[in-house]
Amino acid sequence: MDKTSFSLTGRAYARLRRATQILFLALFGWLFLKAEFGGQENLAWPVDLFFRFDPLILAAQLLTFSPLVAGLFWSLVMVALTFILGRFFCGWVCPLGTTLDGARRLLFTPRPDRGAAARWRRGKYYLLAGLLAGSLFSLNLVGLFDPLSLLYRTLAIVFYPAFGYGVEKAGLTFYRLGPPFTYVSEPLYQFFKATALPFRPLVYLLPFFTLMLFALVVAGERFDRRFWCRAFCPLGALYGLIARFSRLRRRPTALCPDCGDCAQVCKMAAFAPGKPARHSTAECQLCLRCLEACDKEDRVSFTWTSKAPRTPLDLGRRQLITAVASGAVAAPFIRLGSLARRPDEFLVRPPGAQTEAEVLSRCIRCGQCLKVCLTNGLQPVLWEAGLEGLYTPRLIPRMGYCSYSCNLCGQVCPTGAIPHLKLKVKQAVVLGTAAIDRTRCIPYTEGADCLVCEEHCPVSPKAITFSEQEVVNVQGERVKVKLPMVIPDRCIGCGHCEHVCPVGGAAAIRVKRSLRVEM
Repeated sequence: MDKTSFSLTGRAYARLRRATQILFLALFGWLFLKAEFGGQENLAWPVDLFFRFDPLILAAQLLTFSPLVAGLFWSLVMVALTFILGRFFCGWVCPLGTTLDGARRLLFTPRPDRGAAARWRRGKYYLLAGLLAGSLFSLNLVGLFDPLSLLYRTLAIVFYPAFGYGVEKAGLTFYRLGPPFTYVSEPLYQFFKATALPFRPLVYLLPFFTLMLFALVVAGERFDRRFWCRAFCPLGALYGLIARFSRLRRRPTALCPDCGDCAQVCKMAAFAPGKPARHSTAECQLCLRCLEACDKEDRVSFTWTSKAPRTPLDLGRRQLITAVASGAVAAPFIRLGSLARRPDEFLVRPPGAQTEAEVLSRCIRCGQCLKVCLTNGLQPVLWEAGLEGLYTPRLIPRMGYCSYSCNLCGQVCPTGAIPHLKLKVKQAVVLGTAAIDRTRCIPYTEGADCLVCEEHCPVSPKAITFSEQEVVNVQGERVKVKLPMVIPDRCIGCGHCEHVCPVGGAAAIRVKRSLRVEM
């Protein structure tokens, strides 16, 4: 092994790689937990750190001509490192890749690859081409397939709420049983309460749909190792295109004629078909399993000085043109279909997200705003905003209102789809306008006072006032009742009144998408 190649043993590097994977997965999870109200106005940690280093998100932002977010330019560091080291992110850093490796070990019996991922390996490049082509038409769907968004969204909507619910129920069950169970359960519950449990119980829409999509990604491991990474991951495809020109390369560049062990242990099947099968830096995740498995001293190494020709990335000209054309053609149909109709009157967006077109073109559906929402009011959209609105955030006041003293969603949004507004500015931003349904409101229907909505209105002067009038109550008596009224010019549409309305089912006062938002 020459001086320009790795000097440690392959086993040592493989152990280092596994430790690094676990470290980055733990960091991802820790930042996930830190995306929560901690009693302070501003978050203490850069909880969107992983998204800042995602070049796929930056590429989509540039192509949609969205206002640039300075934090996303950190992803150029990852691009530069990929030019030097190759596609190391996928093998050493990516939390979804590590999750898939762990799921394969825990859920599936080890078995040889079936070759399905090898047949689909071009798919991720075609998907990347289609997504970027659509971005030119402001159709930003990369977040639906980006591995960081996919994992974070699944944790936020499915696993974290389920974890919180499970711990709460288990703690309550053991508490009812009493000693000696509580000797163990109570310290454990207090530990989780202080470290991992959410600020309040969380419930989100689309949990089963989100779990199903994630289960499909995990199920691919039953067929081939890293099936998602090899066949569909657009971020992996982007890193693969860059890694073709990386300085660090494997030697020998082809399988040895007397041995095929490297091809057997490579989880990415990074050897192009042919005789001899040549190593492809575009597919290699630098896992170093080939270096670890080789029992021939100095036969396999990774070096900076290889001058051997690089394996061509044959994507097929027609197929690539078709992928680009599909993205470009799909964009007008999907985009215009969403914008042609007026947005749903109850589709209330987060504070500062002024226009529907801006939200749809900038949001990457990562779910960070959902996770950090103080009241659990931000929820994922299914069809209310058209096909391209899937997983974008909306405020559902019946589930949680927009807290007057909170601007956390703008702090965590990595693309500025929800702008980071100072608290005083955010408090004046109009989300919508409340409207009273007099056929359901207690003072109007029963002739009895109800002061709940006025009491909870946070603005000053209050947007909800009362007019004292004489009405007939349900007993047929004429009584004086304070009838609530909304002053539209004061209302900011926070939804606090709708959230606390005591009327069962749909509230008697509801926040509608404000006309002022659309102007």
